Amino acid sequence: MKLITFIKEGENIEKALKIYKNKINKLNLIKKIKNNLQYIKPSKLRRIKKMKKKFIIKKKINNYEYN
Repeated sequence: MKLITFIKEGENIEKALKIYKNKINKLNLIKKIKNNLQYIKPSKLRRIKKMKKKFIIKKKINNYEYN
């Protein structure tokens, strides 16, 4: 996949880098690369998802109790 960022003559390089970073974030490239660094078994993925759901629910309940 190619990401090209065009800059105008006299435009600041910092601004071009910022635009480039935004493009990468919109495409979630960093997450995809990190996820593909190692293989995770499907059963482990399901376990991780369950744990995340439990954590979110627990957080919401605690938040509700204090409000």
